[in-house]
Amino acid sequence: MTRKKFLKLGLASGAVLTVPQFLQYCSSVETRKYYERKDPLDPTFLSGSESPILKAIRIGISAPNPHNIQPWKFKILSEDSALLYVDDTRLLKETDPPFRQVHIGQGTFLEVLSLGASRFGYKAEISLFPEGKYTTKDVGKKPIAKIILKKQDAILVEPISLFISERATKRSIYEGEDLTEQDFSAIRKDANIRYSELGFIPKSQSETLRKQVVSAMNVETYTYPKYEESRIWFRYNDSEMEKFKDGISMRGFGVSGLRNFVARNFFLTPGKEIWHSDDNKKGGMDIFASQVESSKGFAFIKTSKNEPLDWVQAGRDYARLHLSVTKNGFALHPLSQILQEFPEMKELRTQFESSLKPGEKIQMLVRLGRSDYRFFSPRRDVQDFILR
Repeated sequence: MTRKKFLKLGLASGAVLTVPQFLQYCSSVETRKYYERKDPLDPTFLSGSESPILKAIRIGISAPNPHNIQPWKFKILSEDSALLYVDDTRLLKETDPPFRQVHIGQGTFLEVLSLGASRFGYKAEISLFPEGKYTTKDVGKKPIAKIILKKQDAILVEPISLFISERATKRSIYEGEDLTEQDFSAIRKDANIRYSELGFIPKSQSETLRKQVVSAMNVETYTYPKYEESRIWFRYNDSEMEKFKDGISMRGFGVSGLRNFVARNFFLTPGKEIWHSDDNKKGGMDIFASQVESSKGFAFIKTSKNEPLDWVQAGRDYARLHLSVTKNGFALHPLSQILQEFPEMKELRTQFESSLKPGEKIQMLVRLGRSDYRFFSPRRDVQDFILR
């Protein structure tokens, strides 16, 4: 059956549905999970024969990172130490030209590793940029950090570390009540971020913001090289996810069950022509706009400067925010498009950042809400990250 004939079947009433309408109609039919990520804090791993540093790295790579590109590589120095590098074969050169987002991903790794190591009795001592001055010309060449694990007889285990295994980015439609200042106060307290400033925008004050982030996604979608970059990292089906264990997918976008089956079999098949078709782009935009409209509040992380050090430290704070959001029973979805530094986004980005505090850099913007959607994006095997 062709996509056109399938749509014309419509509902029992004989209505004809558009792609986004049909996917929305199917949204009530969900499967709970496709991918059961191996829990890096499972006692089987923690009591196994792996060295402490490999156990810590296994935990760290569960951290959030842009497009799930997993941009990390490691030089193992000993059983309890390693150097962290950016994997320069895994960059988003079109949408992240200064590599700011990929460095935020280095910070998320370091924070999750540090919190996770405490769960099996180690303190992680982290030295940033151990070879001195670092610029984006040094990406992949100079280390981001040196990590040394030290066994402790007694170590403080922060409450948010208990939620590493449950943390997941949820891009689905959010349900329930708007977040209150009291809700966010609890998130802020548990996050206890160290390097950045954390702000909250209630749903009631976000009308302009919602329009801006949808406009930003529209710019990315209709700028060919930027949208093509997403296609390269898109995994069209479960087999591709099993094969590559990285990238983005319909399930990762909050589309599963019957919606996912219909989308991949009738609407979205591999190839540039379908990906860049007007129907596909409009369908994606409609889904994204629905997600944004369902948001129950927004949060942002900002810094006074905008250098590689700020990016990595903001990433550490973002990991703490995400874990705190999870601890408090909420969901989180980063809205990175409006913060991107490619030329076509400059006007929207400048307008947005100026509305908050001119002269400071918004490093992360997220939407908040409640969702029981459950999908853990895949991760490659820990050995795939190790430099030989």
